[in-house]
Amino acid sequence: MLLRQRFGVAMLFIFLPINVPLWKMVCEVIGYNLPWGDLQLFFGSLVLFVIGGVFTFTPKLKSPFDWN
Repeated sequence: MLLRQRFGVAMLFIFLPINVPLWKMVCEVIGYNLPWGDLQLFFGSLVLFVIGGVFTFTPKLKSPFDWN
């Protein structure tokens, strides 16, 4: 498994959209108030989740000029 794919799997678990309330609670516990609303946090988490999916499920690309 490539490092990119491992990072993608980690992003899939961390930025699962259902985890948004968890992230809000963690930020409140450490004393940081998030300046964004619930819907903005949900869509931000969704975008990062999709990027993690792209990292995980895209195949390794090879250059057409590589002779190996």
